[in-house]
Amino acid sequence: MKSEILLSTIKTEIGPFSFAVQDGLVVAATFGALSRLKATGRRVRSIPKVSTELKKYFAGNLRALDSIKVAESGSPFHRKVMRAMRKIRPGEVASYGDLARKAGKARASRAVGSACSGNPIPLIVPCHRVVRSDGALGQYGYGVKAKRWLLEFEGALEHRSK
Repeated sequence: MKSEILLSTIKTEIGPFSFAVQDGLVVAATFGALSRLKATGRRVRSIPKVSTELKKYFAGNLRALDSIKVAESGSPFHRKVMRAMRKIRPGEVASYGDLARKAGKARASRAVGSACSGNPIPLIVPCHRVVRSDGALGQYGYGVKAKRWLLEFEGALEHRSK
């Protein structure tokens, strides 16, 4: 039997980041208030392991997110895309086509875009590190400004205004 879902929020340089954890796995996350989460549960001040690692990330330990465990959901292809996204290291970016190849469907760039836009665990599953093949940032559910900030913070972009 699954345990209850715990909900928490941390403050970041780009606003609140809220997340839901069940059985030690992050099941949902969002930039914004808890009310934006696609999960319901009991609000708590902190969820030790996840809160600590997120704070370490925003303090500059960019690999801290790697140790956070996430729940997998969606179609088998979406799960492959999510796993491939988690392998993109801070300071790196990959194109939608790169991820399609890594997920085993070289011509599925649009499906990768769909998986990115439906990512229930942004930041921890780093869809912000996925860019267009021409190097342009592309879309981001929390706005291009947030995507640019994250990529600059991680050292993947020089400060630019594309």
